[in-house]
Order: sequence, then C-alpha cells, then structure tokens
Amino acid sequence: MGVDRRRKKQRDQAKYVEQLRNYQNQGVPIFIDGRITREENEWYKIFEIRDDGAAYMADYVNSENGRLTEIHFDLVYLDLDAHQAWENQKRLDEMVRKAQLEHYKMLLKICRKT
Repeated sequence: MGVDRRRKKQRDQAKYVEQLRNYQNQGVPIFIDGRITREENEWYKIFEIRDDGAAYMADYVNSENGRLTEIHFDLVYLDLDAHQAWENQKRLDEMVRKAQLEHYKMLLKICRKT
C-alpha cells in the first residue's frame, strides 16, 4: 500500500510540474523564494516539508482582466510550534558549539603553558 501511495504522489507531482512547464511555455514566470526559476529540477522542492515546519505555498498572480501573469512559491510555516522548537534547537546547538570552542581554546592555552 505504501508503494502505491508513493507512486501516486510522484505521478501527481509530475503532473503539477508539467502544468508549471505549460504555464512557463505560455510566458508565465515561475518564482520560488522571490526569484525566477526556469529549471524544472528546482521546482520539485515546492513539494517538500522542511524540518523547521515550513512548506511552500503557491500564489497565482492575475492581471486586472483575470489572465494569469505570475506564479510565486514562498515558504510558510504550517506549525509555528514546530518552527519555534526548531529555532530553539538551532540556538542551543550554536551555544554548545561556542562553549566547546571556548573550552578547547582554554585547553590549548593550558597545554602551551606546560
């Protein structure tokens, strides 16, 4: 069952990328994180859910007459608690790295004195 679900997900993603390709061929630029992306292999990252709880959300920009003019994909946080926990872990890891570095510096000074 898991394999079938994975294959369906891959087919759905391929169909979506095909639609993006069609839009691009019609002159509609595709933006990811604020920059135009023309490489299809970059488009697949819009399907990922990141460790920090972020996922890409599509924004379809239309002209005043309703014609699609741009497609934007920007990161949004689906779970603010998960994002906050991720940020806290990042800060803690950085503090540990700094403390370790200071400890090693102190040990080097001691070793040089002896």
